[in-house]
Amino acid sequence: MAIFKRKSKAENQAQDQVQLPKAPGCLYWVLGIVAILVLAVILGLSMKKVGVDEVGVRLVKLGFGIWDTGASYGKPLPPGYHPILPYIHEFIIYKKNLQSFEFTSKTGGIRQPDYPSIEIRTSDGYKVKVDITLLYRVIEEKANLVRNFYKNDQEIKEKGIKAIAPGIIQNKLSELLHAEDFYNSKLRTEKAELAQKELNDYFSAQGIELVDIIIRDFEFPGEYESAILRKVLAEQLQEVQETFAKAAVAEASWKKTIAEANRDAQIVKAKGEADAKKIEAEGEKLKVQMIAEGDKNILLAESKGKGAMVQALSGPGGKVYVGLEYIKVLDGLNLMILQSGKDGVNPLEVEQMIKALEGR
Repeated sequence: MAIFKRKSKAENQAQDQVQLPKAPGCLYWVLGIVAILVLAVILGLSMKKVGVDEVGVRLVKLGFGIWDTGASYGKPLPPGYHPILPYIHEFIIYKKNLQSFEFTSKTGGIRQPDYPSIEIRTSDGYKVKVDITLLYRVIEEKANLVRNFYKNDQEIKEKGIKAIAPGIIQNKLSELLHAEDFYNSKLRTEKAELAQKELNDYFSAQGIELVDIIIRDFEFPGEYESAILRKVLAEQLQEVQETFAKAAVAEASWKKTIAEANRDAQIVKAKGEADAKKIEAEGEKLKVQMIAEGDKNILLAESKGKGAMVQALSGPGGKVYVGLEYIKVLDGLNLMILQSGKDGVNPLEVEQMIKALEGR
């Protein structure tokens, strides 16, 4: 028998209060999706692009004791998109392709001046104005070091190249002792390369490479230019004449060497042909004598029987005869199989052939 007890109204209300959920389950999903969207928007806004001709640098400003800060710990960034967190990262972009710096006082041309022409006074008192193009670039793998010295490309040009390069280039070109030395391309190139090396020694620690120093033009004062040019042309003409004279001597020596070599070759060739004919004649004579001797012995053997024939073939002439006759038989034969063992006979062994004939 079952006994049911009706719950009181107060008990029902208390039970309903206990069973109410704290929050709808879908609310957690909504909050999660919103958080993800907010995070995606923040990351999207923080993505920075580095172009194909650029190199980026990401530095940590606020490391919170976790990340190292400073340019030395910065990371060079290749072309593409990279996350840069606001207030935490610093982001800088530099051009990584070749940049030019123009030393010239001429305006209106293709090359716009960044600095006036470098003026040099030679040891013999002449003043020379030199137009130069300096080529440089940011070293991609060292781009983080650039930030220690320069914040952007303009600072590299103004605070770096413009401040340092003119003095070093001027000092090196001043080592050309005479004004006419500027017409000597070898000397000019040597001094430019020395200046380039010294500049690279300075800028390499800053993440910058000096690629080339091109001397485009040099100009003397009008009153000196004609005199210097005449002097240089006279020296160059003398050098050309000396070069032609040396070339003529060298050509004569070369022709003499060729003639002597041809003469020696003809002598050796003639001697070789004479020796060959001599050897050929002697060999043919010996061959005829040996065959004649063999024929003689064979004729004698015919009168004395088989034993005498075998004896004839045992002689030197007979051996040669047997060999010659067998070679005639073998003419055109590429392969011959010989019997092995004690009963085998090699027809090219004359002694063995004669013994075989004796047994027959």
